[in-house]
Amino acid sequence: MRQESSTSYPDQELVRQISEGDKAALRAIYERYSHSLRLFAQTWLQDPLEASDIVQETMLELWRSAHRFEGKSSVKTWLFTIARNKSVDRNRKGARTVLQEIEPDLVDESPDPQAVTEAFQDAKRVRACVETLNAAQQSAIHLAFYEDLSYPEIAALEQRPVGTIKTRIMHAKALLLRCLGG
Repeated sequence: MRQESSTSYPDQELVRQISEGDKAALRAIYERYSHSLRLFAQTWLQDPLEASDIVQETMLELWRSAHRFEGKSSVKTWLFTIARNKSVDRNRKGARTVLQEIEPDLVDESPDPQAVTEAFQDAKRVRACVETLNAAQQSAIHLAFYEDLSYPEIAALEQRPVGTIKTRIMHAKALLLRCLGG
């Protein structure tokens, strides 16, 4: 058993430990990325339960194939690529279900109820505007602004040229500005 907490290790070290069968390292990666992966999968599947399944399948794939990770991309990008591929496969198989209302996750430390109400309404409005975007634009916006991935990382993940990703994000931002301004 390790003396140090696995949660303090860099991603690549955790993947190396996972390749040696370390379940604590897998748990650390899960805790680090499961929420983000779930939100990402929801943009593809439009269903929180399906998205949770994709997260589990992604972690299972990580467990099985950690020994094949070559470090050509970041671990985060690799995990999102796995989740994207599994989401695309699930969509192709017709496992998609009807969109369900998802409450936005708000973290507001302000005790002022007025501020909480306004923040909730702003988040709801942004979410509604994001939902007007097509799936490719939603995915690009999510990866760029919520996951903080660079355009080249998004391009690799989406298997598209960097210019295509830049164009998607540019058009999505214009649509969001128009939606939020009106």
